[in-house]
Amino acid sequence: MEWTVIEGRHERGEVQRAQLRIEKGFERLKSGEIGLSIDNSKRIMTTLQEFVVKQELATYALARPVCPECKRFRPVKDYTMQKIRTAFRTVEVKNPQWILCQRSAPHTCMAFTVLNEICPDQATPGSMELTARLGSMMPYRKAAELLAEFLPIDPTEGHVTVRKRTLTVGERLEEKSLQQAWDNPPMAHERKQLELSMPGDPLREFVVSIDTAHVRGADPKAARKFEVVVARCGRGGRGSQPGHYFVTATTSQREMLGRTLRALQAEGYSGQGEITILSDGAEIMKRLPKALPKPITHIIDWFHIAMKIQPMLQIADHVVSCRQVRPGMLAMIDEEIKTLKWKLWHGQVDRAITALDRIVTHMDRLHRDGDPSAARLRRLGQHLLTYIRSNRNAIVDYGARYRSGRRIATSLAESAVNSLVGRRMVKKQQMRWSQSGAHLMLQVRAAMMNGDLRQRLREQPHISGLPVASFLQPIPPLFRAA
Repeated sequence: MEWTVIEGRHERGEVQRAQLRIEKGFERLKSGEIGLSIDNSKRIMTTLQEFVVKQELATYALARPVCPECKRFRPVKDYTMQKIRTAFRTVEVKNPQWILCQRSAPHTCMAFTVLNEICPDQATPGSMELTARLGSMMPYRKAAELLAEFLPIDPTEGHVTVRKRTLTVGERLEEKSLQQAWDNPPMAHERKQLELSMPGDPLREFVVSIDTAHVRGADPKAARKFEVVVARCGRGGRGSQPGHYFVTATTSQREMLGRTLRALQAEGYSGQGEITILSDGAEIMKRLPKALPKPITHIIDWFHIAMKIQPMLQIADHVVSCRQVRPGMLAMIDEEIKTLKWKLWHGQVDRAITALDRIVTHMDRLHRDGDPSAARLRRLGQHLLTYIRSNRNAIVDYGARYRSGRRIATSLAESAVNSLVGRRMVKKQQMRWSQSGAHLMLQVRAAMMNGDLRQRLREQPHISGLPVASFLQPIPPLFRAA
């Protein structure tokens, strides 16, 4: 059995053919090899890709020699052969160079080529996007092996090429994000709520769940680890759509403010509505609520508060059940710790601080009397007391928020850390990163999680103003004198 392909038709109606013979014998069919194998598919796609790329570049080169202003042919500088990398193979094509027309751009001597206009990276956008997707999901070497396994690419495209393309796509996403912020700046000024007051409606609240992750640094002169800020912006209460991801390795207030506003803008924020920041109370996270437009509410994650009380409860219950010395005082302390969680759940911060002061005082007295079980309880209580005092303005009535269907925990941020950072950089991949490389790679991964990677890469910048050639026109002496 034999098959011969391929046939194509030119724009002018001419038929062009490229022959590729695929043979399969009866013995191979008898052994179960039905249909095209991966090697046959690679051969077909390689031949087809070379045929299509050369045909398209030749068609595009027919229109470019004409100057759009004077409608005359541009002078040809030379013809070179250049390679362009695609998803299926590296194709060597004829690359003509033209000199800019002196009538439309006088006093200039510049040349341009076809490939610099279409593929400035010497690779097709589809190849760049596919490589960046795989490079952001798995180690660069594994991504290169996977590409070579299923695609007919050249063996020269190894992990270095995958890393370079991934970081290039990350830089392109950064440039497009800055351009979008310049063309359509988010609402950063303070603006009061103009909607009707509807208490308990979660749809009028924009929730930003934010957290940090630690990544091992590659710079021996810098710190061993650096922080990465990961957040997820959404609208609505529990059970609604989680929202938009954003991540940055720059923890400055200006950087976090800009990315938060752009993520809120993607969720529909236009200066109206309530903004709620959910964090674990880290000092670096307190910069964001101070910079965002009002009205804004900063809330400490309830899970972090509960996990600081839980070991105190476990130790107190164990001591009360096992010790026979001073059971009355220990039972009283155990009840105080149990009521402490209830007070914080209902936002009674002052009563919780008073109860914690009393618990720490009793534990200090027992520790001086020689009770070894009181030392750990005293240390945990002191840490919790410091945590509550430093974040007392961010502790609210969690019970009321929970009953109204609003979010009270940073579970969205925790899942974002696992999805963006943990699976690729921390937990299973024992590798070190530069801060800039981690930042650019995470931009690609965040765009993939948001589902708008291809859309953002295809966005074209808005160019306004006069043509470039008009700026290069010489001014006559009489006009200059006037």
